[in-house]
Amino acid sequence: MFNRLSTDNAIILKNLSYLSFLRFFNIGIKFLLVAYLVRVLGEISYGILTWSDSIIQYFLMFINFGFNIYAAKYIVENRSDKDKINKITSSIFLIKFALFIFSFIILFALSFFDTFNTHKNILFLMLLMGTGEVFFPIWYFQGIEKLKAATYIVTFSRLILVLGTLAFVKTQNDLKLHVLLIVISNIIMGLLGYITLVKYYNFSFYWIRVSVLKEFVKEAYMFFLGRFLSLTFNFATIFLIGIYFTMDYVTGFDIALKIVLVSIIPFDMLQQAVFPTISRNKNKKLLKKLIIISFTIGLIFMIFLYLFSSQLLSLFGGQEMIKYNDVLKALAIITPMVAATFMLGTCTLVAFGFNKEFNFSLILSSVLYIIIVVILIVFDKVTFWNLVYLRIISDLALVSIRLYYTFKRKIFTT
Repeated sequence: MFNRLSTDNAIILKNLSYLSFLRFFNIGIKFLLVAYLVRVLGEISYGILTWSDSIIQYFLMFINFGFNIYAAKYIVENRSDKDKINKITSSIFLIKFALFIFSFIILFALSFFDTFNTHKNILFLMLLMGTGEVFFPIWYFQGIEKLKAATYIVTFSRLILVLGTLAFVKTQNDLKLHVLLIVISNIIMGLLGYITLVKYYNFSFYWIRVSVLKEFVKEAYMFFLGRFLSLTFNFATIFLIGIYFTMDYVTGFDIALKIVLVSIIPFDMLQQAVFPTISRNKNKKLLKKLIIISFTIGLIFMIFLYLFSSQLLSLFGGQEMIKYNDVLKALAIITPMVAATFMLGTCTLVAFGFNKEFNFSLILSSVLYIIIVVILIVFDKVTFWNLVYLRIISDLALVSIRLYYTFKRKIFTT
């Protein structure tokens, strides 16, 4: 089948096939664990897990520093120069490891505040997940357009997590044990990723001058800033719900949001599979079709989520979660918006060289989120539903800004 396709389409289809398997495997694992953990740990302990994760995700994004978006382009542009790729890869590893160490220093300082002190042991343990962020080079596999190895590694590591959780996490007191299993899974993923580079892609580590590392950081920091601020949409919302309300509200919002996020995973897979090819051939006709198709399918998914919200909540969270039926219905509207956002982001703005515009879209929409949060706090209007509505408004702002930049830069008219 691949032989009958053009070279570019065959590459996209192969990458999409691996990404599809990987993501849907992860979907199955994630929801198996959610359904199991909500019932075993209970709403409160699961809420603590989710709330703690919302904080750690900021650290993981800091460790990644935008390279999971941008580094693939480095590899694409230099794929014929093995020595240069080794130096690029070594630079990224060194930067990430330094940020990993610095993250512990930051968390140590935060642990003196009451907000973080209560669950500091879980937070420090969860931060060890950063090992996988440091050493697993998904950006390298994307850049060389070979995702087979990455698929095998992630599948193996996640199987360890789910089997370990089902075997050993049995009561509400096993929260830390589950976190430890997550950490072990991420460490295995990172180590296998690094070993694969060395054994199968002849990677050789280089010690890189600090001046060179600074240049990489300088190029990547806008991507980091945009991605870091974009976490506000999901994780800051969860964090605020945990601060202003009880952990059972965190659980309800998180499960509703996870169901919605599952519906947008195919679009995330598509952008990852298409991005290296679009960056190389600048095929605008193909890109236009993908944007239209993504938005249309997103609308279909939105309708499905709205019609079957109660059944989905009951399936993944149990009967107790049906009380968050209206939350899922409200959040479903972001599905077509995010579908378009993905394609208008890396595959449009970044692929055609408008990196600043891509980052500004993330920064501006995130700043809007922060401004509205400040207004809600100042005027004592922080309610659960206001935070839900704000989550929706943020995605509407993001897709609108990206559309504006796409037309302003005349990407499809030149």
